[in-house]
Amino acid sequence: MTKIKHQPDYPAINVAVVGHTNAGKTSLIRTLLRDDQFGNINDSAGTTRAVEKSVIFAGDDAILNLYDTPGFEDSSALLQTLDEMSATFAARLPADLLHTFISRAQEFPDFEQEIKVLRQSLNSDVLLYLIDVREPLLGKYSDEVEILSKAGKPILPVFNFIAGNQPALTRWREQMARFNLHSALEFDTVAFDFEAEKRLYQKLQSLLERRYDTLQTLITYRQEIWNTLVHAAAQRIFQLLTEVACYRREVSDKHGISDADVTSMQRFVRKAEQSALRDLLTIFAFTQKDIDMQQLAVSDGEWELDIFSPRALKDFGLNAGATALKGAATGAGIDLMVGGISLGAAAMIGAALGAGWATLRRYQRELLAAWHGHKWLCADDDTISLLYLRQRKLLHALTQRGHAAQNNIQLSDNADHALPERWHKIVATLRQHPEWQFNSTSSIAYQQLQAEVINWLTCDGKDS
Repeated sequence: MTKIKHQPDYPAINVAVVGHTNAGKTSLIRTLLRDDQFGNINDSAGTTRAVEKSVIFAGDDAILNLYDTPGFEDSSALLQTLDEMSATFAARLPADLLHTFISRAQEFPDFEQEIKVLRQSLNSDVLLYLIDVREPLLGKYSDEVEILSKAGKPILPVFNFIAGNQPALTRWREQMARFNLHSALEFDTVAFDFEAEKRLYQKLQSLLERRYDTLQTLITYRQEIWNTLVHAAAQRIFQLLTEVACYRREVSDKHGISDADVTSMQRFVRKAEQSALRDLLTIFAFTQKDIDMQQLAVSDGEWELDIFSPRALKDFGLNAGATALKGAATGAGIDLMVGGISLGAAAMIGAALGAGWATLRRYQRELLAAWHGHKWLCADDDTISLLYLRQRKLLHALTQRGHAAQNNIQLSDNADHALPERWHKIVATLRQHPEWQFNSTSSIAYQQLQAEVINWLTCDGKDS
């Protein structure tokens, strides 16, 4: 992990997050912190009433002090007051006017919240000016920019709620350019994009040249953390697939497969998927209360749409396979494996003996089961395919969800349902190694399979 060099002359960068009420200031900080508990978010105006500090670290080193400020409530009246004061006060710099205004705060009780914003702006290194692009271009926003510019600090406009609002975004960019604020950032605090977070730090680099190296270290560190989270999630999905693909329950074939046998198998698969779901939410710092999915609903940490529901198969473009058992045995298959080939008992024994002692010892349980007329009950290919597809869909949703999002996680219905080209070969290989079910292994074959599946899951759906 990247380690930032100690810089005693360079304390953490102070960043004031400013803007009109309900522009998304607290939301931005929540998203950067990966903390949906920071501050208060509400549709009512003026939710943030005091300056709140949070810190972004690179390892043990504090890099950014983020200050969440109250929103401007009457910027037009404030600008008029400042103009009137400047007529009687010869300020050497615009910032001196703000200092004087703050020192006389008791004379202006109507601007209590704005004074907090101005005080923090003067004490910060850079200002992030949050803009809700859905708002019309009103004069009060121009007044806000004029007031903030008096602090003499770099200002970076941050356009929020940009998803589906391209025309409005264009108008706001043109408006900021009129104030010579040509460097701006698109950062949707609800529809998260990690690349947008990186661009935020890169914009700060251009505004704070002397802190370039410090911010580059932060970029590198955050990239490593993000890559680690996504990789850990993909690895957990592979673990789930391995657990289920390697599941086998020895059953007698004399009287048919009992409902109890099938129920036991189904219960195992459900519990495995529920455990994986909870782990994925934990990896990305989301809680179970965040989840209420369309069609693939999750409640109290469990998928409401059962993995063995015909509707679940249909939603992902799958149909019950020809090898699946019928009726109560939905999702179950029969497997008797030697080297990945289903064989009759006599043929299997002959094949194993012909392969030598090592193969005979490797498949002794299978051979013994076949000799006694037993077979292995397992989850069928469609069930394992469905597990893969909806975990992939969930992973995609979690990596594109900001921690400021107030709506429940939605899984779009138009997701790609295609399986990777080598998918069935991977499943067949997993079935050949039941010893992999609960034990991580140093086996080269296991590691190769894991790397391939992780690559499928982490390459924007570009499976090969």
